[in-house]
Amino acid sequence: MSGNAKDQRQRGFSLFELVVAIAIIGVFAGVLLQRMLYLQEYAEMAAMDLTVANLRTGLRYKIGELLMRDRASEIATLADENPVNWLQNDPENYLGEFDVRPETDLRGKWYFDKTRHELVYTINNRRHFLPASDEGYALKWQAVRLGAKEEGVSGSKSTLHWVALVRIAGGHWF
Repeated sequence: MSGNAKDQRQRGFSLFELVVAIAIIGVFAGVLLQRMLYLQEYAEMAAMDLTVANLRTGLRYKIGELLMRDRASEIATLADENPVNWLQNDPENYLGEFDVRPETDLRGKWYFDKTRHELVYTINNRRHFLPASDEGYALKWQAVRLGAKEEGVSGSKSTLHWVALVRIAGGHWF
């Protein structure tokens, strides 16, 4: 009879062992969830940075094309364009051009503000993002004209305009 009672005790978990196992699984699940949320936010940041890098590359191609066609005087006009037009394909999360801020949910979306000539991205995953106080969760870029003095063959000086895509507003990830 004592052997039978011993077999019954060894068959299952005790209540204490069950609680410990559930607690360990809960801790691992919590750590996994935190890590996944961080990785999701990191992926959003990487995708946004990649889109900006593609926009800058597209700008370089446009400038190179104008230089090859001996139309350097037109480089400055690129600052008035929507930077998304420099890409072969629009980003999947691009809403389009607007005169005013769109009414739709902007989280994780790009749009171009035609009145301010600003490309805007609104952060979706905001746990590790510190917004600028006046801009909220919107990051903004603008194509700006840069000027450089150039001396001509006859000694005359002229200004060569260049264009760069610069971030003008927003917060940062930490």
